[in-house]
Amino acid sequence: MTKTIKLTSGTAKYRLKEPNAKKETSIILDYSFGRNNRIKFSTGYKVNPKYWDDSNQRIRAISTIENRESVNADLAKYLAEFVKETVNLDDVERTNKSILKSLLQKIIRGEQKDVSIPKSFFQYADSFILRKESLSKSITSAKLSPVTVRSYKQTVNRLRDFSNELGYSLDFNTIDLDFYYEFIKYLEKNNYTTNTIGKHIKNLKTILNSATEEGYNSSLKYKHREFKALSEDTVSIYLTEEEIDAIYDVDLSKTKDWELARDIFLVGYYTGQRVSDYNPIVQNQIKKFQGTEVIEFKQKKTSKKLFVPLHPKLKKIFKDRYGGNPPPELNAPDINEFIKEVGRKAKIDSEIPLERKMNGKVIEHTVPKYSLIQSHTARRSFCTNAYLTKMPVIDIMAISGHSTEREFYKYIKVTPQERAVKIADSKFFR
Repeated sequence: MTKTIKLTSGTAKYRLKEPNAKKETSIILDYSFGRNNRIKFSTGYKVNPKYWDDSNQRIRAISTIENRESVNADLAKYLAEFVKETVNLDDVERTNKSILKSLLQKIIRGEQKDVSIPKSFFQYADSFILRKESLSKSITSAKLSPVTVRSYKQTVNRLRDFSNELGYSLDFNTIDLDFYYEFIKYLEKNNYTTNTIGKHIKNLKTILNSATEEGYNSSLKYKHREFKALSEDTVSIYLTEEEIDAIYDVDLSKTKDWELARDIFLVGYYTGQRVSDYNPIVQNQIKKFQGTEVIEFKQKKTSKKLFVPLHPKLKKIFKDRYGGNPPPELNAPDINEFIKEVGRKAKIDSEIPLERKMNGKVIEHTVPKYSLIQSHTARRSFCTNAYLTKMPVIDIMAISGHSTEREFYKYIKVTPQERAVKIADSKFFR
């Protein structure tokens, strides 16, 4: 029977890295704890599998192996010290991979690694944000949007305000359904919209999931089906041709981020594509057929291949600001944030009536139109304006990729009055 050391929260044993190898292979300390949690750490020793006694967790008594006794003594010492150190950890620390590996580095390799151990929810949340902030500044493909990092900070700040003002003593073990409803009530009292409240709940759950996966949190009350991010339908708008012209003409030379977001947004408007397809386009997508320049798209959502004429205004943007190339990519959340500022500066500020739920009541209010602009507004504005300028629906659909007229008519934002004006231009009413 294989000898293993059973700890209060896991099982430790030695095993060979490649048990069927024909030559020497590494001796690994294997520690399993919790469900699907496991760490493997090399002891630095190697042995031929035929000389390894798996039942007794040691090298066999083979006279040709001179140092077998010292190796076996080291293996016994490593395991004993690991057990001793692990027993002294608390429940959260004992299941944290970083802490456990740092212990093995100290015991087996003599490396002393300082590991800061977040004890509370807010300590963990702060370290989580620091890591995300560092990732947002990286140049890797895993780069995180600064807007997303700022959203996490806002959530943690609201949680601190809640904890301080209500004396809630917020921590991992107090984040339950009672907290959930109290936090929502607190945010509603402070005039936060349903979707903003939903954003904070979603961010909180992201932080808690990360803490749980890393072993800092063992309370799973936040996974209750009622502990969910709230949301309500937002108002979808479109921009008129005059408003698009205002965005095109506004001087943004002193705010380069806004200028880039504006230019990318206009690519979306003049091509009628989704942000996943128009951000970015690259030079080799621009083709020439019978003397006409077009942009080739393969839509990510539908896999449809489409060809859209290159609008003269896009050609001018490419030439004036990007050396004849399309603008570079920008994170979609940044586009959504910056394009609102562009709309504000372009004075797209007509009041839009909205309804929102506050404390269970429906409250009517208005917001400036620029606050509702987002990356998808570009595509909806193209479809709507193209329809109002009497471009044949079948041609609009050939650009947008809509599959049916019914789907298209549900998508565009045309008022009954606008539709009546368009119908009045038909031969019947002349």
